Amino acid sequence: MLSIDGENESSSQSEELVQLFDDVSDEGRSSQSNENENILPKPDDIVRVSTDEHEANTTTTYPDLKAQRDIIAELLEGQKSSEGDIVYIIPKLWYEKFCDPNIIKSEQLGPINTSTICTDYENFILVDYNQCPYMSITEPIFKKLYEWYGLAPGSEPVSTFLVHDEESDSLITEYNRCVFRFHYLTENGAPSREHHRTPNIFTSSRLATMKEIVSKTLQKFFALHSELDNKQASFRIWYVKDVQRNDNNGVLDTQYYLTPLQFMSLPVLTRVTPQMLTYQLKNLNIASGDLVIETEQHNKNYHWLSNYFIYNDLVPSLEITGLVNLGNTCYMNSALQCITHIPVFREYFLYSGYEKELNTDNPLGYQGHVAEAFSELIRCLFGDKLVQFSAYAPNHFKATIGHFNSMFSGYLQQDSQEFLAFLLDSLHEDLNRIDKKPYVEKPSLPSTADLNDFRIVKKLADDTWKAHLLRNDSVITDLFVGLYKSTLECPECQNISITFDPYNDLTLPLPVKSMWHSHIKIFPLNAPPCILEVELPKSSSYEELKNYVATCAEIDPANLFGCEIFNNQFYTNYESPESNSKFLPLQELIAENDNVVFYELSINPNDIVVPVLNTKFEKESTRPTYFGIPFFLTLHENEVANPTLIRYKLQQMYFHLSGGFIPFPFTELDEYPNVVDLPLINEKYPGFDMTKYNDIVKYSVSKGSSSDNLFTIKIHDEGNKNHSTNNESQVCIPRGRINYHKALNMSTVLTPIVRDIYEYTSLEPKQDDVIMDDNSSNNEDSDHCNNTEETNNDEVEQSKNECTMLDTEQAEPEENHTDVTSDKDITPEENLEKEEKELPTIIDKNTIIICEWNEDGIQAAFTEDKVINWENMAILNNKELEEQRKKDLEEKNKEITLNDCLNLFSKPEILSLNDSWYCPTCKEHRQATKQIQLWNAPDVLLIHLKRFENQQSFSDKIDDVVQFPITDFDISEHLVYKDDPRGNVYDLIAVDNHYGGLGGGHYTAYAKNSTDGKWYYFDDSRVTETVAENSITGAAYLLFYLRRSCPESLKNSRLGEIVKQSRIEYDLAIKEIHEKQRVIYETNKTDDEEEEDLEDVTDEEIDADTTTKRSSSNGKEKEGVDLTRNDGSSGTRRSSDYSNESLEVGKMEIDDPITDETNAGRKKLRLIKKVYSTPSASLSPTTSTTSSDDTEDKTLEKDSV
Repeated sequence: MLSIDGENESSSQSEELVQLFDDVSDEGRSSQSNENENILPKPDDIVRVSTDEHEANTTTTYPDLKAQRDIIAELLEGQKSSEGDIVYIIPKLWYEKFCDPNIIKSEQLGPINTSTICTDYENFILVDYNQCPYMSITEPIFKKLYEWYGLAPGSEPVSTFLVHDEESDSLITEYNRCVFRFHYLTENGAPSREHHRTPNIFTSSRLATMKEIVSKTLQKFFALHSELDNKQASFRIWYVKDVQRNDNNGVLDTQYYLTPLQFMSLPVLTRVTPQMLTYQLKNLNIASGDLVIETEQHNKNYHWLSNYFIYNDLVPSLEITGLVNLGNTCYMNSALQCITHIPVFREYFLYSGYEKELNTDNPLGYQGHVAEAFSELIRCLFGDKLVQFSAYAPNHFKATIGHFNSMFSGYLQQDSQEFLAFLLDSLHEDLNRIDKKPYVEKPSLPSTADLNDFRIVKKLADDTWKAHLLRNDSVITDLFVGLYKSTLECPECQNISITFDPYNDLTLPLPVKSMWHSHIKIFPLNAPPCILEVELPKSSSYEELKNYVATCAEIDPANLFGCEIFNNQFYTNYESPESNSKFLPLQELIAENDNVVFYELSINPNDIVVPVLNTKFEKESTRPTYFGIPFFLTLHENEVANPTLIRYKLQQMYFHLSGGFIPFPFTELDEYPNVVDLPLINEKYPGFDMTKYNDIVKYSVSKGSSSDNLFTIKIHDEGNKNHSTNNESQVCIPRGRINYHKALNMSTVLTPIVRDIYEYTSLEPKQDDVIMDDNSSNNEDSDHCNNTEETNNDEVEQSKNECTMLDTEQAEPEENHTDVTSDKDITPEENLEKEEKELPTIIDKNTIIICEWNEDGIQAAFTEDKVINWENMAILNNKELEEQRKKDLEEKNKEITLNDCLNLFSKPEILSLNDSWYCPTCKEHRQATKQIQLWNAPDVLLIHLKRFENQQSFSDKIDDVVQFPITDFDISEHLVYKDDPRGNVYDLIAVDNHYGGLGGGHYTAYAKNSTDGKWYYFDDSRVTETVAENSITGAAYLLFYLRRSCPESLKNSRLGEIVKQSRIEYDLAIKEIHEKQRVIYETNKTDDEEEEDLEDVTDEEIDADTTTKRSSSNGKEKEGVDLTRNDGSSGTRRSSDYSNESLEVGKMEIDDPITDETNAGRKKLRLIKKVYSTPSASLSPTTSTTSSDDTEDKTLEKDSV
């Protein structure tokens, strides 16, 4: 691409052009050079206003601001303007500040910043005027301002011309320049790696001559095509009228390369002849348009491509063109091969019948872009071609789809069915015959309707279809949409509801038992733990799992509480709403290797359920570690202050968890103790009423009993900060790590008497009269602690010492109290009674119990030699599973048919609790029985075999083979309405295959060729002949069936008439192209005559005065700029020996990188549309001289076709 400063490059390029364009370029550069010297001061002479005191003493001094304004006023007063004068564009705000009398110092203005008003200096592209207003000033004024203030860094002069406006009969600034796009006419269109290239754009003044336009076009053309031998080439340039006046401008909007067929399809073609070169654009009535360049090499025996159809005919398509894999686009290629091999659907787009129904105003559509891109794709695959090619690269189609759906914009693998669903929906909305969709209520039956009367049900179906057509009516509706019937029955009142809904692809489940398997642990309330093997369908819910476990274990499901255990701690509470157990299926909720435990909990309204964790100290460890399986302890509200009962219940739980092997005292006692059985307590606290402690004494251990202290009970309470709570069951589990150091020995929170009862076995008979003797000393109390059993841990010892200290403090006199009402006269007995008046609550709903085990206790209870314990659970036999496995083994070799899938689709099912239906009769949500049946079938029956169980699981795919018919598929037995006059017999026409898992793999397609009746296998760009039976594999994913009577039944339909008429119009268009070709050929001269004329023109003298006063914007005739990215000649172009076969799923060639240009397709399309389809005042030039299409200059019409 030539640049502003590239004079040497421009010169070298021009020397290689034909002589005609050498002359034009040299004259342009000469005049530009002279004008540049006169317009602006030389760089060495430019002195900006100095803001530095030191610089001000060494630089040239300019007039002050007031004097500058006087100079500008004189220039304004004496200026005389004429058409062609150069004017400069500057920010209006800057000039207003210059004229503002309140500003007295020039330093307040700063340099002129044109970057705020211009986005493209070369092509004079200005910003929106409302965003940053601008104005024009004459050349003398700009020279002065430039001399005084200069330009800001990054700014350039922005210039244009004064032109005569006939409407106002005055001179106006030419803000809107003429915009041109140039294209390259080639025999085969775009090279495979440059199909996405869009037209190149440049602008020019309407005062420029056609000679200058041609010169600029060829300079840009050669910059892009350095491979051409300029010295051995001849050129022809064709002008196409402004695309705004053309009805068929899609090709010109999007493509740089044009084929002869596309070229001949353009409505008005005018060859640029030597006679036109001296005319200005305004005289030729050209405001903008397209230029098409064709070349002919002198050393090659080629004809001009504009005469192509004189020597060549169109080649009919063989319908076996492959699609190039653009990078993981096999999902798109396979779906496109299937859907484009539907004959009537293909012809609708191939012969442009869709254009009559294009709906660009539908807010739900895509302004017709998807339909147009799809039509172009079909024409490239199935249209008559200039030459046959084996594969086509759908770059433009993919860019269009990716522009409107980001899912398909990149190069990741996608699901073919999802892509096809989006494509059909997009085509439907782009081609919807309904301009304004009315509000339509869905028809329904009254509650008194007789549902056994088929006529009533059929009327409802007909009404539903008519209501659907009021909002949705397109070729997709004609071919792909049918109705299914949905029946819901309430299990309570037997109320039945019937509705109808449309479908365009039929998703069928496969009758393959895809099971979720796990081993569930069960902790019964009064029995050892056991383990149950479970197999349920992967779609089952958590409630179904709970009911299944309850049935096998013979436990009330209301008493089961499910959790996941991880690292010997509670991890997930399945009863909590946070686990999403009410919504997720088992395969997503619970992994097969998760440690799932169900606890039997009998919870009364006033009960508290406390989680219990197990810890142990390992050798040489300073911190305890978790072991075993946590569980729950249920306490009534009147039991939360009874430590002996809490310990007793824990011992009972461990008795079951250990399989009954722990020798706890109370597991063997026949009767409970009372106060009489605790003589040491009576001796220590004589005279106290111990009846209030009966419940605590009941679960204590008498002195004569022997019991090892296997574990110590600690309690931990941090509020509800670390708890996951299920409000319904009032069960909380710890969440996250627990700060073990905050756990307290339970004995430390007890009152003295309760503590002694709780730790009765540690009391010794020496402690007579400890409390009642006022002279008892601390030594006696110390003896109490020193005689404690050595097996107690440090925290127990600490709590006993605290107890002793408390007792001692109570015995000391209150010497420091002077108040006569002080408690110094209170006796120790009264003080103790005061403390024991209310027993403290030990456990609440936020408490966690931690049982700290010693090594001896673990060895005694949970070693591997025990037959049953929590590590070696009993196996609970599952007879139901055993019987089911026998049945599955018998049916293992039974093949699956398409009829089996259809039967399963219509099988009644009971809705889950989460999907319950609101019964209008009961006014309640019910788990109704639901049945979906096919009411009728569309002409094109698209069947989606549901092979993927879970979209989040990449490997969860069913690969079983489904036997489906190739021909004579009668679907009547699966339809409710069987009397369709079109018949219900279908034939297979295409199959979309998927190999591998959802996260990867490869898509291919089988399709029937309507031309020769053979089947072909499409693997991206490779196409091979095959037989239909090869499509019956475990990879078959989408099946395409066509109603056998479809071609005949559509003849008299609206769609049939559209296809028929468009075919006639297509044949006429081809005939007109040949006629147009003959006219062009007659007006074109032979090759020899054309060369002689070019030689005569190159010797012709061109008067340089026509460009003396004029130059392009910015005082230079700059080369045009491509407003879109164009890397056509960059190093990113792929090698010429690139093979389509080398591009497989997930693979690309080393020399085939993904470039920005690859992903910029829709950006280019959007930019082109912005410039030409919806022009703005600043971007799309318009001429001040207007004329109708019928009044163009005769010079331009002379060679127009």
